[in-house]
Amino acid sequence: MYDIDKIKKDLKNILSDYRYEHSILVAEEAKKLANHYGIDENKAYLAGLVHDIAKEFSNEENIKWIERGDLPKELLSDENIKIAHADIGAVFLKEKYIFDDDICSAVKYHTVGNVKMNLLAKIIFMADKFGRKKVDAFIEELKEKAYKNIDEAMLFFFIHQQEEFDKKGKKLNSDALELMKYLKVVLNESWVR
Repeated sequence: MYDIDKIKKDLKNILSDYRYEHSILVAEEAKKLANHYGIDENKAYLAGLVHDIAKEFSNEENIKWIERGDLPKELLSDENIKIAHADIGAVFLKEKYIFDDDICSAVKYHTVGNVKMNLLAKIIFMADKFGRKKVDAFIEELKEKAYKNIDEAMLFFFIHQQEEFDKKGKKLNSDALELMKYLKVVLNESWVR
């Protein structure tokens, strides 16, 4: 289907060593989660592998792919620049590798989430959070929750992130807030604040 070795070679040329290593860890975590939830492991591995493909694009490359994908220019604002790679990466992957909508959506939604996420997208979102060498107690608990109920794990993450943002006087992205509200309704759990 897709030439993983070629994609890995491309990633090595595009990404720093640190980002490439993170991508491999996310791919491995995504494969395990996909296996746990009974969906295509290879597709999850591939989506995890390429999720940050646009993370280290130059400003010129970002502008090029924003124009090609007819994406909002606000992605380049200071407030969005850290999450812009998700939308840009989805456009890049669709054009360069002709990836299907599932993989492109998983890449697009891996930073702040979206109510339209399917299980693959949720898996990539979660794998991105704990696919790293150094993990703290929060990340360990998040990973444990992800294997029990992925929606609960996502809500747990957003509640924690909102608390951290509140301390810094920052606000969660509107898509993240909408997803958090949606998860609270869907889960209707008593522990939800």
